[in-house]
Amino acid sequence: MNPLTQHQLNINRRHFFGKSATGIGTAALSTLLGKEGLSAAPQGNEKIPDYIRQIAPKAKRVIYLFQNGAPTHCDLWDYKPKLKELHNTPVPESYVGGKRFSTMTGNANGKLLLAPVEPFKQYGQSGAWVSDFMPHIGGIADKVCFVKSMHTDAVNHAPGISFFMSGAELPG
Repeated sequence: MNPLTQHQLNINRRHFFGKSATGIGTAALSTLLGKEGLSAAPQGNEKIPDYIRQIAPKAKRVIYLFQNGAPTHCDLWDYKPKLKELHNTPVPESYVGGKRFSTMTGNANGKLLLAPVEPFKQYGQSGAWVSDFMPHIGGIADKVCFVKSMHTDAVNHAPGISFFMSGAELPG
């Protein structure tokens, strides 16, 4: 199999979002270069699949929100009703089960679960759960893409941020 085709088949949503910070800039650059006639001309042996040619781009802008230091996803739009029920109770051993925790907090012994600060409501036709922290976002919930599949094994913010922005926990 052609290595490029194999690479394209291996790309998944996690890979896309892991590289998206760079990808958004690349997309903008290619658009700017294309307007000036500075982009490379296609080679004669390149075959672009028909299904790609048929898709006309619709997005005119991307608003990329990276909210380092913002309230947690559990306080904004990742509704977890069980947290309200378990508020001020110790972290269950079934969850902790030998997992590593941040060096700032040591271990989970004696740590208490916290419910979201503000209540949640469902908004729009999609029924998206959004915190009262952000009532305007609730009003436009059907126009917002909530990505809830991101995951990292990092236990501290800095390596998690590095992973999110570059695809690798270690900077550099």
